[in-house]
Amino acid sequence: MRNLRCLLPLLGLVAVAGVSQTASAAEPTRVATAFEDDNPFDIHFGVAYDFNFKRAAVLREWNAGAGDTSNRLVKDLLYRQQRHTVVPTMEIGLWHDLAIYLTLPVVLSDTRDYSFDQRPDDCQFGESAQANCVNKANSTTIRDGIIPNSGFDSTNPGDAFGQFTGDSTELIFRGPVRRGLDQLHVGLKYGILSQRTRSHMPNWLVGLEGRFAVGRAMTFSRDIANGTPAGNARVGRRIHELGAWTALSRRYRFLDPYFTAYWRQSVRAAGSQFEDFNNLGSQGGVTPQSSAGMTFGTEVVPWERKSKNLKVAVYLSGTAILHYGGRGYSEIWELLADSPALIGSNDPTQADQCDRNAALAFAADNPGDSGYLAAGGASCSKFNGITDLQDYGTFGFDGGLNLHLGKYARINVGMKMATDTRHFVTFANRGDSGATTGGDPERVDQGTAEVNPLRRDVVDNVGRRYVVDDIIDVHGYLRVLMTF
Repeated sequence: MRNLRCLLPLLGLVAVAGVSQTASAAEPTRVATAFEDDNPFDIHFGVAYDFNFKRAAVLREWNAGAGDTSNRLVKDLLYRQQRHTVVPTMEIGLWHDLAIYLTLPVVLSDTRDYSFDQRPDDCQFGESAQANCVNKANSTTIRDGIIPNSGFDSTNPGDAFGQFTGDSTELIFRGPVRRGLDQLHVGLKYGILSQRTRSHMPNWLVGLEGRFAVGRAMTFSRDIANGTPAGNARVGRRIHELGAWTALSRRYRFLDPYFTAYWRQSVRAAGSQFEDFNNLGSQGGVTPQSSAGMTFGTEVVPWERKSKNLKVAVYLSGTAILHYGGRGYSEIWELLADSPALIGSNDPTQADQCDRNAALAFAADNPGDSGYLAAGGASCSKFNGITDLQDYGTFGFDGGLNLHLGKYARINVGMKMATDTRHFVTFANRGDSGATTGGDPERVDQGTAEVNPLRRDVVDNVGRRYVVDDIIDVHGYLRVLMTF
C-alpha cells in the first residue's frame, strides 16, 4: 500500500496526503492505486499536527517633513504569530496509479501580537540617526494614530484600551484568538511513470488541485466592549486556489532525490473581503496574490527491511516560492483594520470627503466606539485591513524522519524553516490618470474616478509605506498515516 506524502505543506502540494505502495519512491512521488493484480484497492487515512511560529520586523518609510526631505526606512514593530493546526487527510485509489485526495486543515488556535522593536541590548530611543529601539515616543504607528497611544488588547474586552498605558511598555497590540476552517483541499494525482514497473525510469506524478474556501471571512473590529464580534474569531480568507503540480524522483541504492513544482491561481470567493470598487474609481487589481514554487530534496535511507515493510528515511529539502500579483491579509492587517486613521471614502467622486482628523478626535475620546465613522462624515468607510502587496519570494528548508512501521502505519516528524524577502505590505497606487477625459493626463486628478478608492495616503504614500523584513517562519509537525 502506498504512503502519505508529508513534506510539501510549505509548497502547498497537499498531495501532502500522498501515499504509495512501493519502497522505491520518495514520499513526494507516492500515489495510492487500485485494480492491480496484487493490490485491488488502496485507501489511506492520516492526521497531522502542525505548530507554526512566525516573527517579522515591521519597518516603515518615514519622512519627518519640516525641511527634512530624506525618505528613510525605520524600525517600528515586531509581529509574532502562533498557530496550532490539526490536518486530517484521506486518499483513495481510483485506478492504476490514479488517486483522489482530500485535506481539511482545522485551526485550533491562532494568536498574533505586536510589540515595539526593542531587540538591541544597548537600546537608544529618540529620532536621531543613532536610535536603534522604538517606544511610544518614536513609533510612527503611534504617531499616525493607527494604534492608540494606550494600545489595544483583544483578550481584555472589559478594558481593551487600558492594558498598555505605561511609557515603558513593550507589547502594544494583542489580537484575538482565532480558530476554525479556511479551505478544503481536493486533488487528483496520476503516476505517468513508475520505477516500480520500469526500473530504468523515474517516478513521475502530475496533479490538479483545488483549494476551496469553506470558512467565513475573518474580519477585525475594536468594538469588543459588549462581546467579541464573530469575525474576530474566524480564520477564513474566502480565497479559492486552483492549480497544478508535478513531482519526480528516482531511487538509487540508499538515495532517493526528488523535485517538485507547483502553480496556483487565487480567486476571490463569495463573501470575501477582497472588495471591488472599480465602478467607483480606478482600483486596479482586486484578486488575492497567486503563487508558484519548487522544491529540491532527497531521502536518505540508512536502514530498511523490504520484506517487513520497515524503513527509516531522513529527508532534506529546500524550497523557493514566488508570491505575485495581488492583494492579501498581510502581517499588519489587524493593525490597519478598523483603525480610525485608515478611514476614507470608497467613492472618490463624492463631494463630501471623509474627515480623518474628526474621526481620530472622536476615537480618542471614545475608544472602541464605531461612531468614529459618522464623526468623519457621511462618506466615510471602515478600512478592512487588506492591502496591495509587493511581489516577494519565500525560501525555506525542510528536514525530518519518515518511519515505515510495517504494512499499515507510517510516521513523519520534522521541522520547516522559511523566510520571506523584504517587501512592501501597503502598496496601493494612486489610480489611473487616463480613466477620465479632461484634466492632466500625467497625473491622477483628485475627486474623480481616476482615484484608487482603496488607497489610504497615511500608509500608501511614498514616505509612509509599511515593509516587513527579518522574517522567521518555523513549523514543527508530526504526521501519522494508516494505509489499507
